[in-house]
Parts: sequence; structure tokens; C-alpha cells
Amino acid sequence: MKIRDGIVLILLLGLVAGVAAAGDTPPVLPHVFYGGVTIGGSPAPAGTVVTATIEETTCGSIQTVDAGQYGSPDESLGNRLVVAATADPAGETIVFLVNGVAAQETATFAPGAVTALDLSVAGESTPTPTSTPGGGGPSGGGGGSSKDPGSEITYDPDAPAVPKVFTESAPITTSTAGVVIESVTVTTEGKAGAVTILEGTVARDGDGNPLGEVTCNEVAPAEVPPAPPGATVAIALSCGPAGATFDPPAALTYTLSVEEWAQIDDGAKLSVMWYNPESGEWQEIAATVDPATRTVTAEVEHFSIYALVWTVPETVAAGAEGTPTPVGEPAGEPGPALPTWALALIIVLVVALAAFLLVRRK
Repeated sequence: MKIRDGIVLILLLGLVAGVAAAGDTPPVLPHVFYGGVTIGGSPAPAGTVVTATIEETTCGSIQTVDAGQYGSPDESLGNRLVVAATADPAGETIVFLVNGVAAQETATFAPGAVTALDLSVAGESTPTPTSTPGGGGPSGGGGGSSKDPGSEITYDPDAPAVPKVFTESAPITTSTAGVVIESVTVTTEGKAGAVTILEGTVARDGDGNPLGEVTCNEVAPAEVPPAPPGATVAIALSCGPAGATFDPPAALTYTLSVEEWAQIDDGAKLSVMWYNPESGEWQEIAATVDPATRTVTAEVEHFSIYALVWTVPETVAAGAEGTPTPVGEPAGEPGPALPTWALALIIVLVVALAAFLLVRRK
């Protein structure tokens, strides 16, 4: 019986080895990058496109969310420049483009590596155009954006995704499958909020049809649903049409002025929430806070009412002995004195305890 089991095991191992030998070459692990990015010595603005190329072939691209930073040091956020290749390019030189202009820095491709690399370009970067003169471009299935006479928009997957900026509403050019052909950013009238949808995103309305337009407007304070207990709404945005979905998510960014940022209490937590009309409740979503640019950015998979809120913790900084001081009660202020009867009762108990111990010792 043992001999037969051994033979079966050997045959199985041989089968596995044969399948592995006959299979395709395992895929090459990507090389991941993140770091700072400057243009002419100044932090590159949000929306800057960083593209990685190997031998003039695009191998990865990312759009900055925060000024002066591409990708994130926090791996859990997943927002990094992934340089991928179908063949093994180990040892090949990676050239980085910032809005279409070659950066001064390069890197050597190393499969599976994660590298922090600051990029810089001199002067102002010039975006690579995404339109070509003459006809022949694919028609949008969900509404068109304005085009210069004699030109047609064509989807170039290798071109940097530099969004066109609109105020309050913007047309979106999509394919019949709902794939966005041209990146757009829609801001509120006062520029306090903005939503960015990149080309290549699948954008559909609530009925599953290709999306033809997006809107972004501030909601008047009187029209904002009641905030959760302990939370204060700083800015509420109505992004539409309600029910629209995005894959990958769209970027929603709040920008506060110096005065607005100063009004936020010390120790307050900034977060982004969306209002669920079905449950009538606010739900928090992941967001990135950048005090340097006074921005808060979140990724949204669908449209609704989104609010930038701040909450103050239940206690403020601990006192000298490490005891938290409740909010609203000055630190070090004595509490109310004990009633006279309570003091008398304590004295009686102490005297009785002392007498008991004395009698017991005798």
C-alpha cells in the first residue's frame, strides 16, 4: 500500500513539474515609484501627469493629487507610479516625463523594487496634445466636448492625461462602452471643491449608460443634511448626476483658504463623508489631508452629496499629571466643594476606623 502511494506521489510531482515547464514565462514584477516633483524649482501643481518610459515606450503613468508629490509613501493608499513591462527589462533605463517634459532624473528598472525618487524639470512643462488635425476620431457615446474647428479628439493611451478645467459643469467625451476619452476637472464657482475624472475611467450614469456630463456645486448650509453628532460641516458639495459611477474612482478635492484653515480648532480631525439618502446617514470615506496645500482629497466611486467635516475630540491635551481635561472646562479649575454633611461623614468614618484598629491591636 505504501509503495503504491509513493508511486502516485511521484507521478503527481512529475505532472506538476511538466505543467510548470510547459507554461508561459512568469510575469515580470513591476517597479514602483513615489516621491516629490517640481517644475522650475516650484512644487508641481495637483493634476500634473508623471509618465515612465523605457526605450520611448510608456510603461506607467500617474496624475498627482497633492501639489509637489506623485504617489504616496503610504503603501496602503495604493497611489503610486507602477512601471510595468511584458518582457524582462531588468537593467534598462527608465525615463520620466512630467507633463510631457523629460525629468532630469532617471532610474534603472528593478523588478519588484519600490523606490522613492524626487523628480524635477526646468521651466514650465508643456503637455503633450491629445488631439490631431483632421477627421477620423472615434465619436463619443455620452456627449461631446468642444473641439477646435478642423480637429477631432482621438484617444491616445500613451499621452499624458492633462485634464481640461471647467466650472460647475463639464461635458464628458466617452466611448460607447463608457470609457472617458478626455480627462476633465470640474470646480465649484469659488474653487473650494473640484472633481477630476481621468481618461480611461469607465463613467456611467445611474442607468448604466455612458456619462455625458458632470457637475460640481457647493450646497447652501441650510440645505445640508444634519451633520453627525460632534461634527461640523466646512464645505458640502453636490456632485452630479446622482448615482453616476466611476471605475477607477474619481478624485474629489477640497481646498481651504488660509482664513478657513485657521478657523479649524487645534486638534480637530478633518474627514470626508458622503450622505446616503437611503439610510439618511453620513458615511466616512478615506481621505488624504495635506496641511502644506490646505487640501483634503478623497477617491469617490459614485456621486452624491460629499462634505468636508471636522470633529473635535472629547478631551483636549492631557494636563501636567496626564489626566485629560474635558472640553469646555478650564484646565486646573477646582471642581465644586463637598457638602458639609459629606465632610462630617468622612471624619466619623476615619475616627471609627482608627478606634477599631486601636482596639484590635490591644
